[in-house]
Amino acid sequence: MVLPDRTRCDCMTETHAIEFDFGSKWAEAIGQALYYGLQTEKKPGVVLILEKEKDRKYWLRLNTTIMYFKLPIDTWMIGELER
Repeated sequence: MVLPDRTRCDCMTETHAIEFDFGSKWAEAIGQALYYGLQTEKKPGVVLILEKEKDRKYWLRLNTTIMYFKLPIDTWMIGELER
């Protein structure tokens, strides 16, 4: 979805503005999700795409950072590790 400032939110639901990104981009995904939430007045979300077992470290980094700073971001994972 294209926002008024011409940035693009990957997925918009009734309640969330969601950024999809690969595991190694976990830190960028936090900033983008927060910005999209600000622009849309919806809850920020991140879907982290994990392709290999070694990507699990990115899931831990994402969620540890969110919890430590008490960020209002919901997270989901997709890919090989969710099975």
